[in-house]
Amino acid sequence: MIFPELSFAAHGSFRHTHRRLGADVLLFAGLVVLLNLHLVGIGSPLSWVFFPQALIEGQWWRLLTHPLVHVSPYHLFLDGGAFVLLYHGLSEKRAGRKLAYVGVAGLSSLAGAMAFAPQLGTTGLCGLSGIAHGLMAVSGLEMIGDGVHRRTGWITFGCVAGKSLYEVYRGEVVFEFLHMGMCGVPLAACHLGGVVGATLLFWGFQLNDRLVSCPTN
Repeated sequence: MIFPELSFAAHGSFRHTHRRLGADVLLFAGLVVLLNLHLVGIGSPLSWVFFPQALIEGQWWRLLTHPLVHVSPYHLFLDGGAFVLLYHGLSEKRAGRKLAYVGVAGLSSLAGAMAFAPQLGTTGLCGLSGIAHGLMAVSGLEMIGDGVHRRTGWITFGCVAGKSLYEVYRGEVVFEFLHMGMCGVPLAACHLGGVVGATLLFWGFQLNDRLVSCPTN
């Protein structure tokens, strides 16, 4: 496993941390359930998937809903499992910052698809994989910074960044054939977008913390 190790002792009591993270996960879980009822035959996902033309027509909510929609139970299990593990495993415990990572990675993954995936207009975009890639990058950066798991951090960040760059270069997701169409039509560029957006936000938070901690004359 290359996910960061959890240390509740370093971030307050276990009970307090568990309660806060549980509420976050419960919120996401509730939204995911509501937006994936089509998987049990209720409703249609087409109202929530991102399509550029729909956004032009004023359907702005698709910017928020598209990462939570999935095309199959397998797709949901794959993306959702990775998201929960990575989100819960972040060393950062401030809810505002964690949600910012999710939001920025979601929008930057969409920006990556819009910039490098011309088929977006016909396939649409949904799923948490872009956000999960962004959270994986943040996990690696956190480990690099803690001084204890620096090597693991570099391996983690290098793998997710290298994989994402390679996918954009090849125009296809690594091991896409293993999914057997159960993830729809993956757009490789959204993974790189998630990594870039989350990485820039992490560095922004680091810079802000240094400025705040720097004594003023």
